[in-house]
Amino acid sequence: MCGIVGYIGYRNAWSVIVDALHQVEYRGYDSCGAAIQSGQEIHILKELGQVDKLDARNPSATGNLGIGHTRWATVGHPTLENTHPLLDCSGRIAIVHNGHIENHDSLRKKLVSQGHEFQSETDSEVFAHLLEDIDTQDKMTAVAQSLNQIEGSYALAILFHDSDEIIVARKDNPLVIGIGDQENFIASDVPAILGNARHVIHLEDMDIATIKADGIKIRNNGVPVHRQSRGIDWSRDELDKSGYPHYMLKEIFEQPQVIRDAIAGRLLPDSQGVNLGIQLPPIDSIDSITLLGCGSAHYACIVGERFLNTLTPIKISSQVASDIAGLKFHNGNHWGLLVSQSGETADTIEAGRVVKEAGLFTVAFTNNGDSSITRLADRTVYLKAGPEISVAATKTFISQLVALYLFGIQLFPMPSAQTGSILKELDSLPGKVQQILDMAPQLEQIGQTLAQAQHAFIIGRGINYPVALEGALKLKEVAYLHAEGYASGELKHGPFALLTEETPVVAIMPQDDTYPRMLNAVQEIQARGAPIIVLTNGVDPELLELTANIIQVPPTFDLFSPIINTVALQLIAYYCAKERDCPIDRPRNLSKSVTVH
Repeated sequence: MCGIVGYIGYRNAWSVIVDALHQVEYRGYDSCGAAIQSGQEIHILKELGQVDKLDARNPSATGNLGIGHTRWATVGHPTLENTHPLLDCSGRIAIVHNGHIENHDSLRKKLVSQGHEFQSETDSEVFAHLLEDIDTQDKMTAVAQSLNQIEGSYALAILFHDSDEIIVARKDNPLVIGIGDQENFIASDVPAILGNARHVIHLEDMDIATIKADGIKIRNNGVPVHRQSRGIDWSRDELDKSGYPHYMLKEIFEQPQVIRDAIAGRLLPDSQGVNLGIQLPPIDSIDSITLLGCGSAHYACIVGERFLNTLTPIKISSQVASDIAGLKFHNGNHWGLLVSQSGETADTIEAGRVVKEAGLFTVAFTNNGDSSITRLADRTVYLKAGPEISVAATKTFISQLVALYLFGIQLFPMPSAQTGSILKELDSLPGKVQQILDMAPQLEQIGQTLAQAQHAFIIGRGINYPVALEGALKLKEVAYLHAEGYASGELKHGPFALLTEETPVVAIMPQDDTYPRMLNAVQEIQARGAPIIVLTNGVDPELLELTANIIQVPPTFDLFSPIINTVALQLIAYYCAKERDCPIDRPRNLSKSVTVH
């Protein structure tokens, strides 16, 4: 979960690399560094903390090629010694790495016995020393021979003191090459090269590429290959905060447009149904559908599961992708839906491989149409949310919900009158989300109230139970508030012991068939003295007797209420974090794209 960048061309590499590092800082910000080749020497600058500190440095050497890295620590503490780029013993080879070398301990012991001296605790450094021992002038061959000794995952960029090229390699971790005019770029993610590159090449697993200012050569398992370049859809302007104090707030306020983009061109004329632009096999013989995701994507899967269960008698289930080992599929026609905003989530990709090997037909839901999960899956539904910079998922979560709704409507057609009504309501959601955003001052007060607590619960029922989980996750991620999401009926099975006058409870209470049971739960909570905050689309006298903290949200179809309630909870979490003076866009210990197991 680190960010890799690189540049080779005619410009000052330092300024290009530091600018690119700013754009991938959401991938890791424990430390950062850059290596510049100048006069057949490699010059390295490193800093602990954020890229701003590196940006303030004034390198003594200049050059036209270099590599950079932002680190999210896995093996080895976040120290200056463990900061990338890392060198071999001679200082003539510099590497940056994202991934995990599983056999690093045995490799390190072997290399130390041969006289190599290590400067860091990292698994990554072993690669620089392996490369140092290869006796060949063909640097791409040397890289390939070194990689043959590696077990694990990697996106690598290598800089040599005496070469006018950068060599890169990938396995199970993303790496892209940006193509410019007499200059080329490398990066973990496309945002790093926006505004510089016109087209991008997404490397495949086992690719090794030699990059010069005027050309690119790629091999896979020793065989020259051609990888198609693609135009870049995003613009540099989309990475700007546009006047908002944080990316998270900007991305929350983008959600009406995100919903519009998600449904644009996908609704058939005259409300006849949905066409996501993908061909799906006949559904007559489907035995089961399993939705797989991690974190927020897993909670989106639970919403999707409950929505799809209202459309079909087929067995629908959701599963945490990181716990795929216990999932068994018997003979039959089974489908797997793989949900990942980045398309690079290691656990979801691994789960995808498992279900593919089991013979499942797979559909990916991702915001990155050229991601690893896209290449793995049989079909892909593109979320169309645009770049999301804040670590906490907001607009991508909402776009996942919309995509799963659309998928269900396409897969399991309903009578035309019912379809028309549902699509009309979907079309109205951007306006209703805007109404929630207009309630920001009221939601800010709720967030400020929660900021005073040390613990909180969010409860829901039915299709809003996963919304409670997602709301609690946001409070944990950005506000560092210990919050737990619970099915409302489960509080009395243990957590009631934690309720006090200082333990607020947020209750998600749409006026659907879950409302009576939710009302009972709130009455029980109120009897134990805990402060209650309610999200509801209608207020009755009985509820007013229980709490004055009622947030009245716009009404919508019961099955679409997760979108409305999630946006309200996102704003509450944001304002809670702001009140607690937390680093909202870059929560400690977290990274945007979780590319390690």
